Amino acid sequence: MINLSRSLRNYILNKPITQLPFVEVFMLEELCAGTFDHYQRFNFHQLLWSTEIDGKITFSIDYTDFEMICHQAVVIYPYQNIKIDLTDKKGYLFLIHNDVFFWINQKIGSDYLNGYFINQLVSFDSKSASTMRKIVDLLLGEYGTDNRALMMESYVFSLLSHVSSIFEGSPGPRDYVDYPVFGKLMSLIETHFIKEKGAAFYIKQLNISAKKLNQICDSITNKNIKYLIQDRIVMEIRKELHLGKKTVKEIAYDLGFTEPAYLTRFTKKHTGLTPKEFLKQ
Repeated sequence: MINLSRSLRNYILNKPITQLPFVEVFMLEELCAGTFDHYQRFNFHQLLWSTEIDGKITFSIDYTDFEMICHQAVVIYPYQNIKIDLTDKKGYLFLIHNDVFFWINQKIGSDYLNGYFINQLVSFDSKSASTMRKIVDLLLGEYGTDNRALMMESYVFSLLSHVSSIFEGSPGPRDYVDYPVFGKLMSLIETHFIKEKGAAFYIKQLNISAKKLNQICDSITNKNIKYLIQDRIVMEIRKELHLGKKTVKEIAYDLGFTEPAYLTRFTKKHTGLTPKEFLKQ
């Protein structure tokens, strides 16, 4: 295994991820002490899987505390603030390049991987945990030997597909009585987020009170409607900057900002980075 403290330093914001492998794997018990003792942000996706039998893994994402028991997993998204207590813990941390993650989810089409249920814990029964272990063992075998891109990509695809399918098939947010309303909201945001950046339009379309809609959003995603709309705008800005086919000015106007300076202020407020800082990564 690679020394994670060195690897993470290379992955920290404003460092070029493209110079490093698109997936790396680490056993929690082999990580350097103190690696995640303080909040950090990274510009790639992570999958945390606990194999801890006797205890719990405690961690925080964006200043919200979580506890993870044996055979649970969670996806951590780019630019989230994370802190993990790794003391005597067992499990795996997968670092996944954004291009690979997005490509895989284009094939899978998972609401969980899309971030609609951001940071929801996924629980495995004994059978699904055994399948997870087999996939991880194959991935580790390839990672520790030839580390061939196509093989690694295939195993990561299987890994994320398995996690997603367990979430989709388990009792949880989808069984929540108001999930159909949330689904309609996300569809409306996807269609109208460029022109309709305020909550009023979506409240009217769904014929629901602002209080009720925010309660639904919070119960499923821990965010209100305002933040869900902002998240979708940020995602589009990141995508366009990553593609590199448009100038910042063109992106600003295409997304309905009257001036590029407004887009710059928007991204700085919601991500801590300006478009220029994104482009330097």
